[in-house]
Amino acid sequence: MVYQNRIYLPSEANGIETNEYLQKFVKREFPSETVHSVPKSFQKSGEKQAILAEKVIFDRLRGLKSENRIKGLWLIFFHSASYAGRSFRNQRDGKLMIREHDFVLFIKYHNNIHVVLIEVKSTHDSNASIKDLEVTSDAKVIKNNKRSAQHQLRDHLEVLLKFLGISEQHAIQMYIMWPFLSSLTRDPKHQIIKRWKDEPNLHVFEETLSKQEYFNQWFLDYVLTTKSIGEDYFNTLLNRYIVLSCGVFVDEINEGMLALLNQEQLELLNSNVCKMEKGKPLVVHGAAGTGKTLLILKKLEELFYQGRLNDENRALYICYWPGIRCEVEEKLKILKIKQFVDTTRFYISQSGFMRLNERNYKHVFMDEAEAICLAFDKEIMTTTLSTIFQKYQDGNKISHINQDWGELWFLVDMHQASLFLPRHSPNLLKTPSIILSKVMRSTGYIFNIFKQFYSNPMPNLPQKILNNINIPNISLGHHISGPPIFWLNTDLNRPKRYPLNLTVKLIIDLCGSKGFKPNDICIIPFFLNDSLNPKVFNEEIDRHFVENGYRPRAVGEIETFITKKGVNDFLISWALKTKGIEFTVVVLVFDEDDYDTKDCEDRKRTYIMASRCTSMLIFVCPEKTKNEIDIEKVFREYPFSV
Repeated sequence: MVYQNRIYLPSEANGIETNEYLQKFVKREFPSETVHSVPKSFQKSGEKQAILAEKVIFDRLRGLKSENRIKGLWLIFFHSASYAGRSFRNQRDGKLMIREHDFVLFIKYHNNIHVVLIEVKSTHDSNASIKDLEVTSDAKVIKNNKRSAQHQLRDHLEVLLKFLGISEQHAIQMYIMWPFLSSLTRDPKHQIIKRWKDEPNLHVFEETLSKQEYFNQWFLDYVLTTKSIGEDYFNTLLNRYIVLSCGVFVDEINEGMLALLNQEQLELLNSNVCKMEKGKPLVVHGAAGTGKTLLILKKLEELFYQGRLNDENRALYICYWPGIRCEVEEKLKILKIKQFVDTTRFYISQSGFMRLNERNYKHVFMDEAEAICLAFDKEIMTTTLSTIFQKYQDGNKISHINQDWGELWFLVDMHQASLFLPRHSPNLLKTPSIILSKVMRSTGYIFNIFKQFYSNPMPNLPQKILNNINIPNISLGHHISGPPIFWLNTDLNRPKRYPLNLTVKLIIDLCGSKGFKPNDICIIPFFLNDSLNPKVFNEEIDRHFVENGYRPRAVGEIETFITKKGVNDFLISWALKTKGIEFTVVVLVFDEDDYDTKDCEDRKRTYIMASRCTSMLIFVCPEKTKNEIDIEKVFREYPFSV
């Protein structure tokens, strides 16, 4: 049962019950009185004629939301959803079988709810009006295809009923659709007659599918006015297909943990460069925390299971900051695909990118692509990008002939890119194929406070200039509110070593009184300097503990923290080095007059720092800084007990 798994969410260390979350997920991602499809756009698979037939049905279902749509209709349909289930027919002895639905529909219309299974056949005879299709005029072939579709529907139904724990159909509707086959045929005397008169409601033919208005009328007359299903069964089956189609297992977080992807993430995951002309790259823009790096990992895993990632078809992952590279390498090991994926960093102050690497790559993913513009050097930028394209082109030489192109992704943090892209920056980075706008990492409480630093990073600029800066709107991708934000005032009773002394006491309290582990904690000083570095932190910590006793220990190198962290290690890092990584507790330390609310770089950095956090955010700062950031007056004083 799928409910044995749990949903991964920020602030929920052990996840949340699957069934508890799914109804809220459906309501948020698939709002009422409209038509939704998963995936959002048609995905090609199979033979050419079968693809064309399924595309007709996909378009007709999507067309139900047109101007002439049926009022009050809510519909989610799933296309090519695979599933596994046990069969007990024909001496199968409960053995597992894997099937793939053509279409599964979940419908709410007025007070009735419906579940519909659709099998599509591409059979074509000479009576149909569509040109340039293979004609299957053999009556035996057509009959065999009919029998095959009936068996497939019966298998689908058997598994669904077993999943529901019932033996009766309970009004699950089933149809076979023939977009290229006429409802009329000839009898042995060559007289034109209706095809399959004994099963008039099971089959839907070309005449009905040829125009949207005909299909709408059929849908209203048959689907919406016939069998409805019980609400419990409807919700159970809908949850099953949401998990199958929108969920990915993230075993690197916790074994069996499930992450539900929103529609824009699914669109990215289902985007296929093979469909784009001559291997055109996929450019993805997204705010911090929208899951760009996670989706790269999931795409790599998907390519591996499709047989498109192996020793002959290697992938390259490129980023700028060393921390995210290290994190990705660790997760590639957990996913057991590290041997097929090389990782490297690009640089902003030196040329010769990948000069010593003689490999070519079927798939290339460039994360943090906007950081290339930090170079402000056109030659370095041009050389780096040309090298990437050359490696990709050489890795897809055979693809030039058969159009089987590998994946080429450029992922851009739009928030940062919008602030400092110079004139000579590549147009490639300015023209997104997809924009991710739903933040999945932060809790709602933290997000609602700090989205101001994303949406309006330069409040001191005239509105005329701000109107020309393209920063997309962002929203929260889940319903988790999360804990409050705490504040420690460095103005009070200021001794010589503040804020160091106060921050050390905070770490001791979190680990000794509040139940957090050192590994949960990341300290991000607004400026990493000689008074706020791991060495002085550890010296101050030593003053509070007995000799050779257990104590939290500060680690400064993020690669060391990720790969070799001991049970008592916590991280101290500069803000940008933590990009792409999340932490349970983030402590932001502001010394003296570090922060200027009118400075765009300070606002940008504040958003990046706050968005690293999933469960608790703590400010250690003077009251002046607190008031500049906490414009809604929602910070709480930390219940400091040490």
